[in-house]
Amino acid sequence: MRLTNIEKETVINFNEAERTASIYTHNEALKHQLLELCQSHPEQVRQTAANAWGGLTFELPKKWLKVTLPRVLSPAQRAVLDRMNQNKQTPLIPNNH
Repeated sequence: MRLTNIEKETVINFNEAERTASIYTHNEALKHQLLELCQSHPEQVRQTAANAWGGLTFELPKKWLKVTLPRVLSPAQRAVLDRMNQNKQTPLIPNNH
């Protein structure tokens, strides 16, 4: 049985009494990041479960969780970024001299 994208959820669970949070996820990027944290910080992050549909559950310090606003670029920063993106898209023309 395959899960639909709507069924591939991420659930972050914590309470006020405990210092740890639980993250259950099907998101590949988040699973990869959390598995790397398990390797680099095994005393603080651990995988606690896996299921047959590809979901993994992790436990980590809840103080590591945060919600941030997207970065807002100034007009000057936006101009630099736009120029960099244009340079990436410009094909290189060989010099046949």
